Amino acid sequence: MTSPALQTPPAAEILATLRPGHPRLLATAQDWANLKQRLDQDAVLQGWYKKLEQQGQKILQEPVSRYEIPDGLRLLATSRRVRDRVLTLGTLYRLTGEERWARRAWLELAAAAAFPDWNPRHFLDTAEMSAAVGIGYDWLFDALTADQRATLRQALVRNGLQPGLECFQTGKGHGWWVHAQHNWNQVCSGGLCVGALAIADEEPDLCRQVVFDAVHTVPKALVHYAPDGAWNEGPGYWHYATSYTVLLLDALHTALGRDFGLSDIPGLDRAGFMPIYASGPTGLDFNFADAHVGILRAPEMFWLAQRYRQPAFARYQIPLSTGSALDLLWYRPLPAEVPALPLDRYFRKAEVVSLRGRWDDPQAVFVAFKAGDNKSNHSHLDLGTFVFDALGQRWAMDLGSDNYNLPNYFGKERWDYYRLRAEGHNVPVLGMMDNPNHTDQDPREAQDLTVTKL
Repeated sequence: MTSPALQTPPAAEILATLRPGHPRLLATAQDWANLKQRLDQDAVLQGWYKKLEQQGQKILQEPVSRYEIPDGLRLLATSRRVRDRVLTLGTLYRLTGEERWARRAWLELAAAAAFPDWNPRHFLDTAEMSAAVGIGYDWLFDALTADQRATLRQALVRNGLQPGLECFQTGKGHGWWVHAQHNWNQVCSGGLCVGALAIADEEPDLCRQVVFDAVHTVPKALVHYAPDGAWNEGPGYWHYATSYTVLLLDALHTALGRDFGLSDIPGLDRAGFMPIYASGPTGLDFNFADAHVGILRAPEMFWLAQRYRQPAFARYQIPLSTGSALDLLWYRPLPAEVPALPLDRYFRKAEVVSLRGRWDDPQAVFVAFKAGDNKSNHSHLDLGTFVFDALGQRWAMDLGSDNYNLPNYFGKERWDYYRLRAEGHNVPVLGMMDNPNHTDQDPREAQDLTVTKL
């Protein structure tokens, strides 16, 4: 699938509309002021804010993050912890002006800045930390000293943006993801772009190239939302990929006032339908591919609802919200009437179908099944598999992903693991007694559904 033409100026002009000053990532000073006003009037926001404040109080008592790679490969848990803490503490600071939140956020950011690197060999770690430090730098800018800003800026350049630019320019080694058409592309491009926009006025040469390259790299993955908004890596990776897609798009809008046509790529306007239709009445989703079972809690649904005028996306997310910073930032009250959605939906290309008896009934009948493409990233050999809910129970289930640290889980032994083979799914398997090493499905196989009427 080819990438669409973008409405971008030359690299030298990509930052021409950069908003001066801070904050400019995800929310401007006016946006924060508007959120404060809505907090006084909206009971939903007030409930979420209480949860956010409780989380902030907990963070105040916890030690700062450390450089830890427990599995020998990933710093990712640390990168995500820093990001989540910065979002929580930064939001509390912007809404209250209380220095205690900024001081604790600075300690978290200073610890990350002192790390020897952000683990570029597993570049998701580097990208997520770049987003965390970029957001922290931007949101806390007026609470930081000149020396503190310099510390964060230098770490972001050294550990994030310079390694990222090398990836964009060569696409080799740690930068293989530049050619990827799956979640790594969105996460790495999005995280780097957010970091670059935070310091673009102070490091213009480096940042304009990072932003330009990110904008031109990410469509390789975004085109795979077409035509119906599904994601062939499964609902869990829909959330991961879409969360960084929305961070990228929103940061471009708030910092530059435009996203160069990225949000107009076909399929993105329908992306919010996937978590809704993958969710069963039992509170379990259709966890195909390397996914864990459980309903998705996805703040990006609020952003998608506003951008594409789909209030049903927000209606789905409201009861699931944990009161995260991004929930507060992206939520808007629902209109008086939200049109009911059809009970059934077919997602082409991903080849997933969802059917149910009723909405908002935990006893309802629900079935979801798929064909798809065994070559897709994170796929299992599960063409034809299904899940089935009725009477408040899941009767046919998917086992989901296995331990990523198993030997060659993403390599030559992938199809040796039961959960990933056809026999570990709800599909007919033939010839296993005669040939126990037979997977029953070709890892290269793809299959479309023939759906005439649902």
